[in-house]
Amino acid sequence: MEQSIKAKFTGALIGGAIGDAFGAPMEGNSMENIKSVYGDALKMISGRYTDDTEMMIGVAESLIENRGFNGEDMAAKFIRNYHARRGYGPGSKEALRRIREGASWEEASGKLFGGKGSYGNGAAMRIAPVGVFYYDDTDKLREIAYKASHITHSHELGKEGAALQAFSIALAVTGIEKEVMLHELKKFVRSELYKEKIRKIEALLAKESDKKEIIFELGNGEEAFNSVPTAIYSFLRFNSFKDAVVYAVSLGGDTDTIGAMTGAINGAYYGEGGVPVEWAEKLEEGKKGRSYIRWLGEELYRIKLKLMQESS
Repeated sequence: MEQSIKAKFTGALIGGAIGDAFGAPMEGNSMENIKSVYGDALKMISGRYTDDTEMMIGVAESLIENRGFNGEDMAAKFIRNYHARRGYGPGSKEALRRIREGASWEEASGKLFGGKGSYGNGAAMRIAPVGVFYYDDTDKLREIAYKASHITHSHELGKEGAALQAFSIALAVTGIEKEVMLHELKKFVRSELYKEKIRKIEALLAKESDKKEIIFELGNGEEAFNSVPTAIYSFLRFNSFKDAVVYAVSLGGDTDTIGAMTGAINGAYYGEGGVPVEWAEKLEEGKKGRSYIRWLGEELYRIKLKLMQESS
């Protein structure tokens, strides 16, 4: 593993946090509102991240501590890191409350939403550490993405969305050509709904599509299937971290999460060096701020390298 891969590990984590913080002030606004308030040249207003990054930190911490997946520990990390003011969704909040009160991590989320579980994007938004750590093993990546999602999101569409996001990040780490990426994603997904979304991405990239069409066809909502494809499209359409994240956030809706997912894919593809310095410098510091998130990426890389050496 060469040094540039390390920059992709840190890039995915820092990029996700920056995309989250970039989109957070605009969350819930329509595309039209964002344009009227902020104009076309969107800027990093605040460097404060949300639950998206706080949970991503928990995923990374647990993978590092256990040199792989441990569901009980990952759930405990989510609970330990939890700050209500970061803006957690009701499903994740309730699943974590149940685990805190004694429910197992394997059962808590399955009882939500009438026993169907959540298909929101709360698992996909935090999955970047899984995408980088298992970038070279597709089957393992899918398995761990599903398990890591299940703690709060047990619906197949929620888990499949997280796996698709993780796989997009994994492909970005390998530096795959963008034209080939869609073909690989198509082979990877099992759900017909996501297959259809990827076909739509392909069709939309082949023409000059306006933002309204992107929102209509791919979505900008909190459902995993209405946001993960949008993040992938935003990555594929542009040739820089900045342009992709600005575009993704300008679509409105669930801007922090779509920003986070777009940022993570772009960070994994271009490496940390592709992230705008002025944005990175604005990202909050502190106990679990920018420097700590970078360290998590470095640690994931170090452990991954060690595991690869041990198995060779």
